[in-house]
Amino acid sequence: MLITVLITIVSVGILSTLVYLVSTVRSLKDRLETLALEMVDFHTYVDNREVEQARDHDRFSDDVDIRFDRVHRKVKKNQEEVYHNLERLENKLPEKIRKVIGHIEFARPIDNTK
Repeated sequence: MLITVLITIVSVGILSTLVYLVSTVRSLKDRLETLALEMVDFHTYVDNREVEQARDHDRFSDDVDIRFDRVHRKVKKNQEEVYHNLERLENKLPEKIRKVIGHIEFARPIDNTK
């Protein structure tokens, strides 16, 4: 009878240990599933963020290209204006110099003291 009691006590101990182990395994399994879902969510978030950043970069790059093109066109237009004005001035300058020299050569003195 003592052996039966000892076997019963050992059986209850082993059974309670097994129940504890099973509940621990189940909770670990649930925790693992939760972590797996969180990892998938995190990867989805990172992928979405990466796509967003790529779009923002493309948008910014396009804006910069457009602005540089506008600035380039304005600079080119102003440069052409400056070259045109310079060319016109170069063409008119000899004529203006001749007129000024002509006025100087044939001018009367301002002070009539002579």
